[in-house]
Amino acid sequence: MLEQLTDTTIETQRKWLKFLLERVGHNNLPRLLNYYQGIGWISGSAAEKLLHIASLEKRYKGASWTLSAEEQRISRLFIEKLKGQDIEDSFLNVPFSGKARPDIEKKIRIMPAEHIHPVEKKKMEISIHRREVTINNLEKELEEKYSEIGELNERIRELEKALLESREELMKKKIFMEIMDQNIRLKKAVRGGKSPKRSEELGSSK
Repeated sequence: MLEQLTDTTIETQRKWLKFLLERVGHNNLPRLLNYYQGIGWISGSAAEKLLHIASLEKRYKGASWTLSAEEQRISRLFIEKLKGQDIEDSFLNVPFSGKARPDIEKKIRIMPAEHIHPVEKKKMEISIHRREVTINNLEKELEEKYSEIGELNERIRELEKALLESREELMKKKIFMEIMDQNIRLKKAVRGGKSPKRSEELGSSK
């Protein structure tokens, strides 16, 4: 896990952020970093530092927070480099650009509250309330998804453990059967070796 970000790696941090922002945008970056926290790639402290640095970078707007498998691989290499691993810069060079687009800020003229018509004010309040409800529902849904992912990961670990134990048990049975087979062969060999001699002794006694 990437625990802390230091000033000595600021260039790599900015390069990684540029890579992410060009793909998911500022609007989706918090969710992507939250995902990285959930799977144990980065800490909360590192995520906060990255969001702060991102606020100073050129703004992008993306359609989704998800990355392709190749993009996730490169993102992981950036994390390993920030953790101190010796990763060559050539592995971090991306031959293709992201889908996010520069986010052009729009200047909005805000009217004083006393100049807003009561009907318009009511509409705005309703609209804000609906958005808050939508956001709360989405946050709840996201929490449920993370909980489900956690349960699935735990189940996977249990199955992997059970698989390992079953393989060990199967190996024990295989070894046991091999020993039994060798014992049977040994007994047959011993019996086969003694039978002729025993026959000669019986013949001479007659």
